[in-house]
Amino acid sequence: MANEQEIREIKESIIKLEAQVAELKAGSRGARSNLARFGIGFLIVFVMLIISVGVIQFIG
Repeated sequence: MANEQEIREIKESIIKLEAQVAELKAGSRGARSNLARFGIGFLIVFVMLIISVGVIQFIG
């Protein structure tokens, strides 16, 4: 009896943990706003542009 009760409690705690993990996954997807995504993309493109101009000047 004690083993069955422990198994049941473990199963319930696993279900609760799975629900918490699902909530965390859903919450982390919308963490960045569109403005932040634009800013990060802009910085990446700007840095790549500077590097490519430097390479072209070095070759030429």
